Amino acid sequence: MDMLRIKQKLLEEPSSQSILVYGDSGIGKTRFAATAAQIPHIRKIVWLDLENGKDTILSMGLSDAELAKIQLIQLLDTRKDPHVMSTLLKMFSSPTDLQLCEEHGRMNCLKCSKEKLPTQTFNLTSLTSHDILVIDTGSQLTDCGVNALLKGQPEEAILPIQDWGTVVNWMKAICQVIQNSRYCNTIMLCHMLPVETYSGTGINKVLQKTEYFPMAGTQAFSRKFGAYFSTEIFLELRGNKHAGGSSTTYKKGVQTKSRTGVRVEDLPELHMKYLFPFKEAVKK
Repeated sequence: MDMLRIKQKLLEEPSSQSILVYGDSGIGKTRFAATAAQIPHIRKIVWLDLENGKDTILSMGLSDAELAKIQLIQLLDTRKDPHVMSTLLKMFSSPTDLQLCEEHGRMNCLKCSKEKLPTQTFNLTSLTSHDILVIDTGSQLTDCGVNALLKGQPEEAILPIQDWGTVVNWMKAICQVIQNSRYCNTIMLCHMLPVETYSGTGINKVLQKTEYFPMAGTQAFSRKFGAYFSTEIFLELRGNKHAGGSSTTYKKGVQTKSRTGVRVEDLPELHMKYLFPFKEAVKK
């Protein structure tokens, strides 16, 4: 297909977007992502909640109709009972309906099945460009991978270096599906990883620079994690106000980009409506 036909097709139906939002804890990532519920042409938001962030959504003042768009799937695990990574891998690879218990977000949950507790259905292939899948957060997803490999071990146990490759491969399997954007829009939230570079040693050691990346497992993988997304947004506090940027020139030492040309730093407010414009706006 030539580029003119691709352009004409996109004017009729915008392509699905993959957006990475990262920043320090409490900087407004969840609130920013949840503004997508206020976009009229977004029909459904499947919110994969790995950090129990529903209280933030409930405190935003969203209308009943906006709240009804958000299907919350809580996926919480521990080292004693890790299941989230295996569940997510199945959710991102299965072409069929998956039944997850509402209480734990677990497939084939014996406890909830025995007590006949409610379940909810997930099928990635049924989602469209009018839907959004939110992963809150990718950083916690990495921790779930660590939990899976350290099952039953105490919290202070550290994952051996040789096992980090397994966690990274699990993350890649999920991110490659997001990168392809075949089914729906995706918003991935992540915490921030500061990487410091020094010169000299001992008493002559001097900090040369600090760079910021989305926290997604190892430092090496975190540095290239943004490659899986079309837009990478950094959030911060600026002048006692929540702010952010997405252009490659936004801020030195901060990894940001937007393949669609959206400059979050120039927007009048932090709102997802500028990342998912109306079809009519796209046609203009």
